[in-house]
Amino acid sequence: MDIIYLISESGKYGVPAIVLLVIALLLSRQKMPLTQKIKETVTVISLTSVLAGGGALLNEHIIKTQLQSPRPNIVWLAGEDGKGPLGMSADAFYAQGDKEVRRTMLARVLTQHAEMVPLTPLIKKHWAHETGYSFPSGHSFSAMFFASFMLMLGASLISSKRYWLLYSLLPWALAVCISRPLLGVHTPMDVLIGALQGLMLGLLAWFINIKLISRIAKANN
Repeated sequence: MDIIYLISESGKYGVPAIVLLVIALLLSRQKMPLTQKIKETVTVISLTSVLAGGGALLNEHIIKTQLQSPRPNIVWLAGEDGKGPLGMSADAFYAQGDKEVRRTMLARVLTQHAEMVPLTPLIKKHWAHETGYSFPSGHSFSAMFFASFMLMLGASLISSKRYWLLYSLLPWALAVCISRPLLGVHTPMDVLIGALQGLMLGLLAWFINIKLISRIAKANN
């Protein structure tokens, strides 16, 4: 399970590495003025950050708070009629306060009922941290956004000899998506919608960036 957790978290903490890959991709192209490369890199990073960050904020602060879908592990801990280890219904748990309050409460429950809820320390810490609402999956959104964006950007800008390296992003994004239900913190529907959001916004980011790169190239000719 710890391996699944590490795969899952790569959907969040692997983003800086992908950003560095974008920068390397844009700066490594041959027969192009350095000033043009820098302009294109700044444009791509800025626009992509806005779209990725905007999508994440939309999910976290609007969609999730409006739909208020409880996480499956919270539902399981609540049990039937609130008689599970949580000691209350899922709705009552989410009404206790903000995320920090719920994290403290959930960490205490998981410690007190360690025999009933046998989790590794990493998974226990993850469950205690993930006390926000469930729908849609932010990890799936992030992984699919950057995978689709990088794959399309690579297809447009680099030679086929190096392009195959980017195919590894597809199984990585899929692995991140699959890991979320396996950890019990998302439903398959959470993951499906989050991944579709990431895919569509990633393709939009690619389309706009390619148009802007084309304009920058024309301006430098």
